[in-house]
Amino acid sequence: MYEFGMLALLGLAVLVVGNVVYRYLSAAQEFWALALTALGIGAAWLADFSLFAAWGLDVRTEAIGTTLTGFLIAGAGYFWHEVLRFFGGLARKFTDEAKTIEKTEQLRRVA
Repeated sequence: MYEFGMLALLGLAVLVVGNVVYRYLSAAQEFWALALTALGIGAAWLADFSLFAAWGLDVRTEAIGTTLTGFLIAGAGYFWHEVLRFFGGLARKFTDEAKTIEKTEQLRRVA
């Protein structure tokens, strides 16, 4: 069962590094998926981690298993990205950012 935990944590790590990379690639949204994929494959190769070998599933070569695991890690990173955006949106909704800004900046309502 440790494989799922390792997949989730590697996905989170890929997301964090991907957010750093995103600052430099923010001009093109299409590169976000490419950056996460490259980072996921790199993380799988760096950790020498293959879910298929851990589950006892046969793949043609070990390199294919590690590379496909990298795609799964990238997918987990993208999943983390969406989950964290969801909770960030909930936090903004529940704290009512507009009222907070109005109070701190001493703004008054005009409408």
